[in-house]
Amino acid sequence: MKLNLTPDCGNAPKKELIKNLTIHFASYDLKKAMPYLADQVTWTLVGEAPIVGKQNFREALEAMSGNKASELTIHTIITHGKEAAVKGEMLMQDGSSFGFADFYVFTSAKGQLVKSIVSYVIAKGNSI
Repeated sequence: MKLNLTPDCGNAPKKELIKNLTIHFASYDLKKAMPYLADQVTWTLVGEAPIVGKQNFREALEAMSGNKASELTIHTIITHGKEAAVKGEMLMQDGSSFGFADFYVFTSAKGQLVKSIVSYVIAKGNSI
């Protein structure tokens, strides 16, 4: 997968975590992503019913894994306290592309486990 990342100052561990989680989710690398999720994580794809629990989260991602991202662009990552947000775009293997914004809440301000994710995803034209 081709990565397009905005340079960062490199001194923000939560930004690094969010960057890596975004890459893991886009490539469906669940072995690397799952350890960062709380057991009762909630994932809300806006417009759909929330997915609750680590196993349900895994199953939902596995169901989507047939069309991996061939290119991922991360424009912005913002963190503050127990919260973080990432904005970017994905070009998928089938040629479709999406803009996304994910909003994270951690179980604590240390940012070690993700408690909830709210994802806004919108289909785009053919380029990113």
